[in-house]
Amino acid sequence: MPAPTVLVVDPNPATLRRVEEALAELPFQVRSARDGDEALAMPGLGDVAVVIAAASLPKGSGYDFARVVRDRWPAAALVLMTGGFEVYHRTRAAEAGVGAHLAKPFTVQRLRSCLEDLIGPMGGDFDEVPVAPTAPTPPVLAPPVAAPAPVAAAPAPLPRPPITVERVATFLPRDFAELPLVRVDPAVIGPELERAVLEVLPEVVEAVLRQALTTSPAFRDLVAVAVEDAVRQQLPALVTRAVNERLAELERAADPA
Repeated sequence: MPAPTVLVVDPNPATLRRVEEALAELPFQVRSARDGDEALAMPGLGDVAVVIAAASLPKGSGYDFARVVRDRWPAAALVLMTGGFEVYHRTRAAEAGVGAHLAKPFTVQRLRSCLEDLIGPMGGDFDEVPVAPTAPTPPVLAPPVAAPAPVAAAPAPLPRPPITVERVATFLPRDFAELPLVRVDPAVIGPELERAVLEVLPEVVEAVLRQALTTSPAFRDLVAVAVEDAVRQQLPALVTRAVNERLAELERAADPA
């Protein structure tokens, strides 16, 4: 019996590789595409068991693509991926027949758990590699020593976050509790932080605009109306000021006294 096909659709090559690596050891045939048109035009695709698609695609949205998938492969399990500033629209997803949501970045275990929730347990080959049990270590008896002098109680250690495979996006290193404290000067770090935010802000704004254009067809019309209103309200004042300033320059030039 041929291996079931998993269709992955995402414009980001890194995401495609991540999913392919996560499913490499599983009995799946993984097919990848950058957009919905490329996926549907694949030769020899046949039946598809699982479709993992980005919510934002170069041609249309993942929600619209999910409707096409539902018509073409009614039995396929559907997963939509979101990342960055994307908002997952649960109502649209449910109406399109989407069964699960996967937020980027994700771990291998998170992806496999998501698939297991949709298609059921995937067998021993799908489980994490078990840790071999070790023989118990016999206790080492220390020689008796004199009672130590009382010392001041040590400060309570900082709480450590649980170390799990899900901790893939964190600014805290695993050994943060042992790192020394660093004092910073607000007069120095403040301007540097502001400069860093201003450097990143244009990219953030562009990402928001691109996402809005993808998810809301009416967004372009709203921007056009806002620009038109701004021009209508501000252009007369700008033209008047420019004319008056130029007139003042000409008057000063004509009257050297």
